[in-house]
Amino acid sequence: MSIKDMKLGRRLALSALGLGIAAPRGFAQTGAYPSRALKLLVGYPPGGGADILARIFANKLSPLLGQPVVVENRPGAGSTIAAASLASAPPDGYTLFFAESGILVGTTIYDKVGYDPLTLTPIGALGNLPYSLVVNPAFPANTVRELIDVLKASPGKYSYATPGVGNIAHLSAEMFQKAAGVQIVHVPYKGGTPALADLISGQVPICFVSLPPALALARSGKLRLLAVTSAKRSPVAPDVPAISETLPGFNAAASIFLLAPPQTPAAIVDRLNAAMRTVMAMPDVLSDFTAQGATVETSTPQELAALFRQELKSWGSIVKSAGVRME
Repeated sequence: MSIKDMKLGRRLALSALGLGIAAPRGFAQTGAYPSRALKLLVGYPPGGGADILARIFANKLSPLLGQPVVVENRPGAGSTIAAASLASAPPDGYTLFFAESGILVGTTIYDKVGYDPLTLTPIGALGNLPYSLVVNPAFPANTVRELIDVLKASPGKYSYATPGVGNIAHLSAEMFQKAAGVQIVHVPYKGGTPALADLISGQVPICFVSLPPALALARSGKLRLLAVTSAKRSPVAPDVPAISETLPGFNAAASIFLLAPPQTPAAIVDRLNAAMRTVMAMPDVLSDFTAQGATVETSTPQELAALFRQELKSWGSIVKSAGVRME
């Protein structure tokens, strides 16, 4: 190396120090990104609504990035286990999280979750996913109004299943109890699939769960689909009422979004956001997401950060008013 090159290198190093520039932990400056397989975390077991959507997304993202995108299920504790895993992953763009709104209130519900939602790196919003209110076919209610009447006649007698504590399905149920003036006992599961299995077998009579699997089971007669939790009826199930038609103003749908570990470099975030937007604009992805009851709506990382702050406030107030808390 020449003296001239040494001086140039020294000036660049000093300039970097003066600007406070440092390479984030785990980020290698060499090589093109991505150069190996990516991992896409999902906070629920295989077969649920979030898992189905994540696999649709991963299958289209992989060819765009030129690398495999492998879905890894980390179920439990309202997706906070998956979120904590993301928070401790290297910020190199190789671990991502297909997440939903429930992770934003994890710190309000659990004493220790291992992450701060505001430190996770937003890649972009993907859309919204309504939940459904379903009952066992033997339950004596065919409408939301009939369900409310049955529950009011026997406060605390009946139980309801959800995919876990603190996810939006659970918070939707808490909103429903408050709006309807009823009392139901919560039975949390590690995902929608086991919750629906116990509903079908008669272990629990009522369930709040993502729409896609519930819709398929309703069509086969294994459960009765009473309503969706979104403000309006879902395009994929126009014959199914919204809870708001019985309880005006009711609206409980989860935002779904893509996240990276804290301190992920801006260049990687921009690369992933561009790829994400391309995927979500594909006609077959739009069709597949719609078929699963999801509404596609993408955003910039900055817009997702603003949405985080908004939803932290709105869902947080529901958690506090319902007294939802886990040690």
